Amino acid sequence: MKHTPQPMDVSSAQSFMSAEFQLRNIQPSKYIARSWKRSLLNYGLDPYASNEVEVLSSSEMRSQLQLRETFLNTGKCGLVGLANRIADAGYSAILTDATGLTLATSLSTQEESLSKQSGLLIGARWAENQVGTNGIGTCLIEKTPLIIHKAEHFYASHKELSCSVTPIFDPMGELLGCLNASCIGADQNKHHQLMTLKMVMLYGRMIENSYLHTSYKNQLILSIKSAESFFDITQEQLIAINEKGTIIGANHAAFFCFMSHFQSHQSLLGINVEQFIGLSLDRLLSKTNGGNNAVNVQLPLLSENVEITLKVPKSKVLPLAQAEPKVQSKTFTKHPPINELNGEDASMQQLVRRALLVADKDIPIMITGETGTGKEAFARAIHESSPRADKPFVALNCAAIPETLIESELFGYLGGSFTGAHKKGMKGKLEQANGGTLFLDEIGDMPVQLQTRLLRVLAERETMPLGGIEPIALDLQVISATHQDLKTLIELKEFREDFYYRLNGMVLKLPALRERSDKSFIIDNILERECMAVHGLSIADDAKRALESYFWPGNIRQLISVIKYAVAVCEGAEITINCFPDDLIEHFSSLTDHKTAGSFKKEKALAKFTACHEEQLLIETLKKHRWNITSVSEELNVCRSTVYRKMEKYKIVQPNNAC
Repeated sequence: MKHTPQPMDVSSAQSFMSAEFQLRNIQPSKYIARSWKRSLLNYGLDPYASNEVEVLSSSEMRSQLQLRETFLNTGKCGLVGLANRIADAGYSAILTDATGLTLATSLSTQEESLSKQSGLLIGARWAENQVGTNGIGTCLIEKTPLIIHKAEHFYASHKELSCSVTPIFDPMGELLGCLNASCIGADQNKHHQLMTLKMVMLYGRMIENSYLHTSYKNQLILSIKSAESFFDITQEQLIAINEKGTIIGANHAAFFCFMSHFQSHQSLLGINVEQFIGLSLDRLLSKTNGGNNAVNVQLPLLSENVEITLKVPKSKVLPLAQAEPKVQSKTFTKHPPINELNGEDASMQQLVRRALLVADKDIPIMITGETGTGKEAFARAIHESSPRADKPFVALNCAAIPETLIESELFGYLGGSFTGAHKKGMKGKLEQANGGTLFLDEIGDMPVQLQTRLLRVLAERETMPLGGIEPIALDLQVISATHQDLKTLIELKEFREDFYYRLNGMVLKLPALRERSDKSFIIDNILERECMAVHGLSIADDAKRALESYFWPGNIRQLISVIKYAVAVCEGAEITINCFPDDLIEHFSSLTDHKTAGSFKKEKALAKFTACHEEQLLIETLKKHRWNITSVSEELNVCRSTVYRKMEKYKIVQPNNAC
């Protein structure tokens, strides 16, 4: 609740502030002094009056969140990333809009109740004109990163709070909001918060850069990095340009770098990119090979050598770069060795033999094949069959790695790099895979700019964590996978040729399920695992035949999904065709209406099998095929499990001399 003290003139306010700063043992920065002055003279606040932070109602908050949906979705990624690194030290992460309204929080579990009591909750508005000097409100007024530490807060009731805050700007230079790390009962030494502020700034710039990429996903985006800022995302300058080379947006780092030449962020907009980099757009496209290569240039405005990369969206009629991905990576647990994946198919058995030949060699492997053929399972199996089996298997989904988070996620950081960091630091995904296997999944979807970075890492076999000064040597088995034709992508300038040859020491192409001679064997194994072993279900013969006859465009992944679906909806003890998804039922129904001579022959064989002489027929067929159950089931057009059940029913046992 705002309290208005006796009116103050400038002299009285200055005297009051001096006394308060001395009483509170504060040596205020210029930002804090200005904020206190505003709080007294402009807002008429009393630092010792009772104060409650305004909190919006649920309905009001819903409408506010809807208005800021794009920023909120982008900002939450950075908020969560920051929270993961500071929560153990008792810090809470907060994202606000440009008015100081809290949009999202990640509160420290150690002090969650205290944080909420202090107003650190969604819907709270930390505007400076309402609560005086505070991290969020003052940051939004001053538009600069800052720390408001304990008694520096205007209201005495906030004296236990320590806030490290950075503003977030949109590509037009307008405030979007801010990112804040708050702690209750922090160390008295304000300087101990400096590394926390640096981490907040890092994630603030990640949000800012990601917002720019989202806003201009269909435009050209220029990235400028100096040698000093190669591992510092806060200094990466991003500039969005249209097809004429006109600047239509830029991040705050770009304006800050060139602020001596332009009066405001908006004054950057509308000028031609050639004034920045000394290259026309056509020349830039030529030198970067349509965005596929980085190029070193000297900036005419700064006389500084920098590295420039260009992101070209697929929608442009230009040499194309792949669309920006999202991050997803995980470490997998142990799986069966590769010799359990070969089945009864000759081509798969040959692939397994070839893979085993290089499993203990330092030869990169590329696995190709249609979606759902089991590339990831095959890669894991190679790892489990190699001398690296007791080391990590780390998978990176190359279609899901945001460039704005790539440094910290891939390279990691050293312990003590910032307040709130894990004591031992955090290993990046590359270092996590050290000694083991790095699996680059969906390699064909990797942005060309990211290909350049990983090519350098794989070529030099070393990585550098954030805050590090010495590179870390890498010892990796590299396995990649794709469902795309990479040679075609190379011709389209969407995939680096040198990166391709770095990865394809051996190429293993997995066959589609419809091409495998052991399709029945695979179906039986999955049915056994999903139906019989776990749920005690059986499957009707016609349903089994339907699975064997289907062409499976989604391959093994689709087959597993269909069987799991059938198990889930089956209400009896036997799976029938009606248990399958609707699209498969429709497919099988259409085939029933147009039976071929071959299908009629199979039905006739089935009828013969189920007649009263089935025992004799079964024995004769077993002898004919030398007791090969797969061959018997194929001739009689029943599943292998049915053959085994009939053998058990009639007490038929394979003789010892059968071959």
